[in-house]
Amino acid sequence: MKLELQLNGETKIFTTAFVSGRHFRQLMEFDEKIDYTNIGLEEADELIGFVCDVFGNQFDVNQFYDGIPSHKVISTIDDVFAYVRTGKTPEELKKGNEAGE
Repeated sequence: MKLELQLNGETKIFTTAFVSGRHFRQLMEFDEKIDYTNIGLEEADELIGFVCDVFGNQFDVNQFYDGIPSHKVISTIDDVFAYVRTGKTPEELKKGNEAGE
C-alpha cells in the first residue's frame, strides 16, 4: 500500500508491504471502543498514530496532518483499515468486487 503526503513542498510517497497480526488486533480493539460515526480529536489522533505505525513510522502524526489534503483524512484512515483487514488496497478490492469475487 502507498500513501502520498506533501512534506516541505514535495510529494513524498510512503509504502508498506508487511502488516503484522498485531495491527489487526489493534483494529479489533478500535472497533470495540470507537464510534466511527462520531470521531473526536483524541480518537482521530489515535487512528492517525495507527496509520503511522502501519507505515513503520516513516512519518509522524503531525506530518500526516500537515501533508494530507483535509478531505482525504478520513478516507485515508478507511483505506489503511481496509488494507490491514484484507491485505488488499482499495483499488484491488474494487477490482475484486467488479469481477464478482
